[in-house]
Amino acid sequence: MSAPAIERPAALAAPTEEFVRPRTSPEVWQPRTRGRTRQAWVRVRTTTRQVRQGRYGVRAGRVVWRAGTAPVDGTALLARRYWRWVRADEYAGAESLEFLERVRTRRRRTAWWVGSGYVLSSAMSAYTVGGSAALLAAGAVVSVGTAAEVHRRVKARPTPLRFPGLGGTGRTPAEGVVVKAAVDAKLGRPDGMKLATPVLAEDGGWSTVLQLTGGDKARACLGKEGNFASALGTGESQVFFRALDEHAGQLSVFVAKTDPFLKVYPHPLIGRTEPWDFWTGVPAGRNGRGDEEWLRVVDASLIVAGEPRAGKSAAVNGLLSAAALAPTVRIHLWDGKGAGDHRPWRKIAHTAQKRNAAGLLAHLQRMQAQMERVFDLLDEAGGSTKLTPELCRQLGIDIELTVVDETRYYVASPQGPDIVDALVDIASRGPAAGVLLVLATQRTTKEGIPPALKGVCSLRWAMRCADSTASNAVLGPGAVGAGYDASEIPRSHRGVGILDADGADPARLRSYYLDDADLVDVAAVAYELRRAAGTLPARETSTAAEAEEVDPAQEILAAIERVGRLHTADLMEALGEGWTPERIAAVLKPYGIAPRSVKIDGRVLQGYRREDIPAALAGV
Repeated sequence: MSAPAIERPAALAAPTEEFVRPRTSPEVWQPRTRGRTRQAWVRVRTTTRQVRQGRYGVRAGRVVWRAGTAPVDGTALLARRYWRWVRADEYAGAESLEFLERVRTRRRRTAWWVGSGYVLSSAMSAYTVGGSAALLAAGAVVSVGTAAEVHRRVKARPTPLRFPGLGGTGRTPAEGVVVKAAVDAKLGRPDGMKLATPVLAEDGGWSTVLQLTGGDKARACLGKEGNFASALGTGESQVFFRALDEHAGQLSVFVAKTDPFLKVYPHPLIGRTEPWDFWTGVPAGRNGRGDEEWLRVVDASLIVAGEPRAGKSAAVNGLLSAAALAPTVRIHLWDGKGAGDHRPWRKIAHTAQKRNAAGLLAHLQRMQAQMERVFDLLDEAGGSTKLTPELCRQLGIDIELTVVDETRYYVASPQGPDIVDALVDIASRGPAAGVLLVLATQRTTKEGIPPALKGVCSLRWAMRCADSTASNAVLGPGAVGAGYDASEIPRSHRGVGILDADGADPARLRSYYLDDADLVDVAAVAYELRRAAGTLPARETSTAAEAEEVDPAQEILAAIERVGRLHTADLMEALGEGWTPERIAAVLKPYGIAPRSVKIDGRVLQGYRREDIPAALAGV
């Protein structure tokens, strides 16, 4: 099979002699005048057909209801205003009660004469002309009230009143301009290309659906947003394409007024005091159209990757916020960077270690044992072979969420091969047992996340990458060719990435943001929720006396028992801060255990072996 043809990027084409900045065609901003009658009639017919199909059914019903209630609400509004005028409410705060009473008396007299005159004139008109005169008089009052109510509703709208598809404001381009831009961008063959729907004005821009020539696929247009933006004369970050599932030849087009990724979206969980259902998913961020994107970590393992300062920590902290507010989720944090990015979560995390490869290996082995235990329980219970919220409550099982930040550090450690094998096993089988993985890294090559591990993590979140090769390394081979290239994200778009999740097409979005104060607030709420639920880590609930009763020798022996043999340096990492070779030797000396030469992976260093532990002391 011959190699696929590769389209030469425009940036590599032969340079021109003179740089010409693309400018918006004057036709885009000119209001539609005469000569557009036929297009307006097409819009009316299209909108009518869409109403019949139910597309705008709810909106049409709402419009009919509001139009029908406007006369009633307007008359009531007019009556209330009239009554407040009679009572002189605007002078209610006057210090002189005598002045206030004089104003009220004068207005009551005026209201009496006006009302009497209105009733008398209506009665005389009805007697001389007929009942229609009285109806006209009442209709005049209702009309004035209706006009007042409509004016109030228009002023109260959060966005200016616009009619979809009408370009009288000059904010939406003509249909011919959109089609011409699509042809110039080479989105498909020009013969037969047209718009399937009118150009509709939206709050953040305008949208339409492009009908391609028969035989052309809409998915082939993905990745050509820049070409279309250049032809239209707008910013590349303001154009968004989406292939429609119901028609392979139709492309949904949205053009924003301004760059939507320069906005900062606060996390929706900020200020929340109620528990969060982690099974429903995690709000990840907002896409270019302002719609919310969600992520279900309970379905598969997640990789968050990108170059430094691209927004990985913000994305992971947003996920941890949802996990922290779910009291039954057990959180395990392994920070390979050691900068304290996850400091707010340490009090609620069941594990929080920095740069401890041996400890991570021991933890992953415990998670593998947890997987086997859950699978045995599911087998014995019958029914579903995958963990569900109901089975969690029935079997007393909690979700185990392990977050490994800067995975490259652990992969490159002496325990790296064993850690990778354990991660691959957990990533492939763990979600079915409620054992979840989130891996974050700055290195997208095999040194950061080996291919075997990358292949079993089906959830991918690519922040800005150095080049298209690195982008493909995160999102998968062929992602760039399909139009998903994280290397094209501008550096000004911190927190913007491409999320491939939930079985849908990858989406470019800006992750929700939590500053340091927000993280502390969410962590404080999570702490109280977990304390009320009784799910805080044991170190937060045990008393000082209970902590003193823990035998440090048992902690050392348990670490050796799990692995089999350890060098002293690795044993220190597994135990955590505060341990030195001298302290380990002093603790084990009363039990007759001393360091000796231990060979591991061809290296002979001082350490400890499982065989040196007496059976009674090891708890077997």
